[in-house]
Amino acid sequence: MNDRLDEPIVDPAVPEPYRRKIVVMPFLLYASSEPSARRRRFYTVGGAVTGVAGLFMAGMAIKLNSPFSASASFLAIVAGGFFVNAGRPGLAEQLRSRYGDCYVLPADLDDDTSDLVRRARQAIKSVSASRVNRLGLLDYMVNDVVLPERLWDIARLLRAQEALRAEQVEAMSEVMTPELAVVLAPQQEALSRSTAAVTDQVLEHEEYARRVQKAGAALQAHELLKSNDRYRDLLARTDDAQGLRNLTENVDALGITLAENLRDAISAGRTLTAPRNDAEV
Repeated sequence: MNDRLDEPIVDPAVPEPYRRKIVVMPFLLYASSEPSARRRRFYTVGGAVTGVAGLFMAGMAIKLNSPFSASASFLAIVAGGFFVNAGRPGLAEQLRSRYGDCYVLPADLDDDTSDLVRRARQAIKSVSASRVNRLGLLDYMVNDVVLPERLWDIARLLRAQEALRAEQVEAMSEVMTPELAVVLAPQQEALSRSTAAVTDQVLEHEEYARRVQKAGAALQAHELLKSNDRYRDLLARTDDAQGLRNLTENVDALGITLAENLRDAISAGRTLTAPRNDAEV
């Protein structure tokens, strides 16, 4: 199984058009070959000057009725427009500028933290794709609003932990002194407690998915009862009284089981309240 996260996790507050760009084209957000801000200013100013010069040349061409000047002015205007356009920020820079803190890229996480995000996302996908959810038998607010917020909360916390963990590794590469140990010990404990809290949140998501799956199985069993009449006809033709009793005795129990499993799944989902701060680092 591939335990790596294969796409960015995006803050649910990001507008959908930009969210789609981030998810579909994450390569734009890595190291970019776009020109620097200084070079873009050069392009913009140079393009504007070239364009103005082209307009001046166009005026002179009209005044002098010169085909050569007209061609040169046209080329200058086109070149000016090209350089002005080249000086504008590209899509990658626009996304980073507007939403740089609103997504977590796979490269931001190591294998272990990436696996935690993947597990949480897989649990959410399992719930969303379940038949009991599609039939509207679960709490839609939990599934449509809370779960995406919790996934984002988990991803950003893990990214913060990753940065602090790197800081810890760098600090411990130095000569360990009593003063340094005094500082590092509580920081390491805080990081460990935060990591454990986020892991617990992932387990809660997986438990919710498990209960939804159990409710789905109960729903499927309950729906299969619709075929009982055909089986009952088969048994009636052979006067099999015991078979008829066996066929009908679990009908009520299955209905109760379905109701209990649905209540259990809904209850588990409602424990996943809006993102909590107890795992903050």
